Amino acid sequence: MHGQTENLTLQARDGIPKLRLQVRPGMPLKQAPLKRLFGTTLPDNPQEKVSQEQSIYWLSPNDWLLLNPPADPGRIKAALQKASSNATCAVTDVSDAWSIMDLSGAAAPAKLAQGCSVDFHDRAFPPGRYALTRLQHLPVIIHHLDDTPQFRILLDRSLAQFLRDWLTAA
Repeated sequence: MHGQTENLTLQARDGIPKLRLQVRPGMPLKQAPLKRLFGTTLPDNPQEKVSQEQSIYWLSPNDWLLLNPPADPGRIKAALQKASSNATCAVTDVSDAWSIMDLSGAAAPAKLAQGCSVDFHDRAFPPGRYALTRLQHLPVIIHHLDDTPQFRILLDRSLAQFLRDWLTAA
């Protein structure tokens, strides 16, 4: 799906692999084995910045969503187990459960602000930052990708058409 108005472009991002990483709650993680595998540490909270290519979103304590995994799920699970002293871990392919849409253009911050309480001004929400929030009452992750401005919206696939319709409405 691709939609465009004069100052707003909406593009579906299909085919991006997604894994959900979970470790038994309360388990401390040694970041070194994860940093070797991911090139970065797992975020401790939803306010940390993430990159565009391989994003790791904090969902809740000891629960993350990983886009574009750098390795197969088995290697990732082994690294998680090593990092958590062999605690119970789960690495689940959730590629078909999440939809991703990129919203860009000069009108993107204003459109998002119509349905969300996040302050999308660059001072409050700079590129690289993301928020777990609600957009039009739907639970979403909004990631400010760059100063184009471009935003990535991740949400449950079953809710995606409703959000597409709202984002492309006049």
